[in-house]
Amino acid sequence: MILRKIQLENFRQFMGKQSFPLDVSSGRVVTLLFGGNGAGKTTLLNAFTWCLYGELSHDIEHPERLVTDLVWQSAPVGEEVPLSVEIEFEHEGALYRAQRAARIRKEDGVRRAPSADLKLWVTQNGQNKIVDGPQQRMESILPQHLSRFFFFNGERIEKLVRAEAYAEVKKDISSLLGLEQVERALAHLPKLERKLGAELRKHGGAQAADILEQIETKEEQLGQARREREELRDGIAAITEELGTVRELLLQHSAAGPLQAQRDQAEEQLEKARRDNEKHKHAYQHLIGTRGYLAFVKTLSQQVAGLAAGLHERGSLPAPLKRDFVDSLIEDGRCICGTELGSGTAALRHVEDWRARAGLAEVEAAWQRLDGEVKRVAESRGELRHQLQELAVEQQADREAIDRWAGQLADLEAKVKDIPVEEVARLEAKREKLQARMNDSNQKLGAIGSKIEDFQADIATLRNELKAAEINNAVAQKARRRLDLVSSVDAALREILEIRSANMQVRLNAKVKEVFAQITVKDHYPELSEDFELGLYQKHPDGTVLPAAKSTGENQILSLSFVAAVSQLAREVAQSRDDGSDSGEYPIVMDAAFGSLDENYRRDVASALARLAPQMVVMVSKGQGKGEVIEQLRPHSNHVGVIVEHTTSTAKNSESIEWGGYQYPYIEAGAEKDWSELVEVPL
Repeated sequence: MILRKIQLENFRQFMGKQSFPLDVSSGRVVTLLFGGNGAGKTTLLNAFTWCLYGELSHDIEHPERLVTDLVWQSAPVGEEVPLSVEIEFEHEGALYRAQRAARIRKEDGVRRAPSADLKLWVTQNGQNKIVDGPQQRMESILPQHLSRFFFFNGERIEKLVRAEAYAEVKKDISSLLGLEQVERALAHLPKLERKLGAELRKHGGAQAADILEQIETKEEQLGQARREREELRDGIAAITEELGTVRELLLQHSAAGPLQAQRDQAEEQLEKARRDNEKHKHAYQHLIGTRGYLAFVKTLSQQVAGLAAGLHERGSLPAPLKRDFVDSLIEDGRCICGTELGSGTAALRHVEDWRARAGLAEVEAAWQRLDGEVKRVAESRGELRHQLQELAVEQQADREAIDRWAGQLADLEAKVKDIPVEEVARLEAKREKLQARMNDSNQKLGAIGSKIEDFQADIATLRNELKAAEINNAVAQKARRRLDLVSSVDAALREILEIRSANMQVRLNAKVKEVFAQITVKDHYPELSEDFELGLYQKHPDGTVLPAAKSTGENQILSLSFVAAVSQLAREVAQSRDDGSDSGEYPIVMDAAFGSLDENYRRDVASALARLAPQMVVMVSKGQGKGEVIEQLRPHSNHVGVIVEHTTSTAKNSESIEWGGYQYPYIEAGAEKDWSELVEVPL
């Protein structure tokens, strides 16, 4: 989806019909629009989302006043006032024109938000036609819930990296990166199961019906447990966000800051010691489970070796002679020592007796393997003892580290509580309450996880019982086979989803790091967790890794890096489908791209913008876009414009903006009317 043009008619500040080009050319993917505070940058951003989805952002004041106030006020009662936004864009080789329009009759009384439907036209292969179901088609091109990644206010984009948004962001990412189809298939499988189950219940007899009813009950309980788990995870994410806010406030406090920094380090080290202890405990358990039997076979192996040796000495086990060799001697009638092996002779009887004891070649090979394995048992027992001793030492070290860091943490918490500052006491009390809620939620999450495992085990057992149930009816047998197939498909899809999600998380994590490194030179780095939680970290000289304190500007850069990484990965995923389409290409339309950033960050962000997406529409104030920002964006700009604010106010001074050595109107104070004008500036 690449934007080509936007046209507005009587939309908020933009009086009359106004349009602005947005298309891109090779190497020039940026449209740069300057506008002062209140000129209409946020309005223009909302024009995109209103046209495509009929939605306005929550920060739009008086959403019922979509028609330009001046036009509305001058219209006589009973007259219809036109309102519209029209966007042209390209998608998958076709040209689209989207229009949301209304004619609003002015009446006495309350002014209400207009109701306007979307119309969509497509031009393909030289033919222009109207699209049936335009909103559905728009959703297929760029779903509304994904649009927040591509149409956003830069000063509010940091909401994307807040903990309470992670669950929703994860769902959106799954959709954008092609995982939604698998999730949709998993959502539809239960319907098929119920349909097949009805056939089996009807024709399969009482036993099958009873088992099936138990399976359905367990699956319903499993689904409820999974939903509870997601709710708990969402709650934990929100608590984590609150804890992070309290922690940053304590860090910024002059009295508590140093102690909070030490507490952060102690918490990180305590968590590391617990992770190490869990890892070593699992390794110990695995070793016992897979090789622990060696501890009980010392006497047994010695007895086996002794018995085998005795049998071998008595000739009850084969000597290293092959049976076919003995057969050849009997056939030739002569032993290797030259003795005749005539029929009925004592010599022949002795050789035949040996032949009978020689046994098969497999017996000989088994004896040789047994002899070797018995000898290796002692070595394996020694290795097991050594490995268990090492793991025991490591676990002891882990426990000591846990005790040490837990003690330091308790001391630091006591010191923070002793700080005689009301603000610190209030923050510490809040932190303790949040931590208690976190611990409680984690316990519940662990319990839910165990319940889910139990339900899954019960369902697997019941499915095996259903397979073994006696069913004579052909229809029921067919339904059972299909149910078994559905169950296998469900398991396979869940495994596919897990693998693909993990793969996407790894790729997205790498992308975020790559983009973030292009924007900032600080020694901080982003990290995307398995649950798509994005954090910022700093590695200290002693090797300790701690969460980095994030300013508003750093949150903005982190969020921008995330959005850009999502955009780039979506494009790569679409290209990997090898269908020749541009379905993975999306524009980024930003208002206030540099609002919370200092000068260095502005330069770095401006330098990176042209590489972040196939199209960038950047709206900034004159102050935000001055100096190196302009210099960085100028070579990549295909269109530059000014949202000129015409105001009747005399409290403001008229201003101009310089571009390419020429001055252009920026604010026209003392004008006859209050309105905003889109003016394109020559490159």
